[in-house]
Amino acid sequence: MKQTNIIVKKILKNKWKIINIEQLKKIFQDLEAEKSFYKKVFHLKNKWYLVSIKKDLFYVKEPHIEIDEEEIIDQFYRKILHKYVKENFLNKYFIWWVKALEIWNNNFSTPDKITIVNPYKRATETLLKWKKIFNTTYTIKWFDLDKSFRYFKKQTEKLDIEWKKFIVANYELSLLESLYSPNFLEQKYIEELIKKNIRKNHKRMNLEVFEYFLKVWKYGSACKRLYEISLQIRPDFAEKLKKILLKWYRL
Repeated sequence: MKQTNIIVKKILKNKWKIINIEQLKKIFQDLEAEKSFYKKVFHLKNKWYLVSIKKDLFYVKEPHIEIDEEEIIDQFYRKILHKYVKENFLNKYFIWWVKALEIWNNNFSTPDKITIVNPYKRATETLLKWKKIFNTTYTIKWFDLDKSFRYFKKQTEKLDIEWKKFIVANYELSLLESLYSPNFLEQKYIEELIKKNIRKNHKRMNLEVFEYFLKVWKYGSACKRLYEISLQIRPDFAEKLKKILLKWYRL
């Protein structure tokens, strides 16, 4: 019992923080309790000193204080995502698809899934509980994987999100990617988001970015869809898109 109390006191020095399995092992090793390590961890979870948010990752708290699991995840999501991309990709990555466009619209909510483009791997991984990372590579016809990534990376920006710098697809690339083969369940939401952006930001859109991708045979269908949506809202902007499409694609 005395040893358990000492362990609890040591662990509570990290309360309201995230602690990993190696840090826990260090505490137990210092107290010569390694043999009963997993049993003690199980006990601490049952007593609500530890909340598991991922395999081998725990939130430390006072057991009498109730806290919603989603609150914990929202609080630490960006810090853990930042650590993940740095450890896996350094600066050779960027956030894209709908989350990138949401970020450009000042929506910094934590998504259940986030797509990370990189030149190394394609894999779905768990970041925290139900929060998934879709790692993907992207190629351009006639380019190898590395050259393709560098071509895309030129159309990204570093943004500060809650005191962490993330590399994000630029505004125009975010628009195009959101319109490229949208998920059926999200199609309505994406179209409304695109309409909102056309109304609000048609003057700020850099048409050279659309041309940049069209000339390497990328995003032709997405650009055409942007043109079709623009016809309903801003025909003057649609006319500008039409000129680019006639030059590099088709209507």
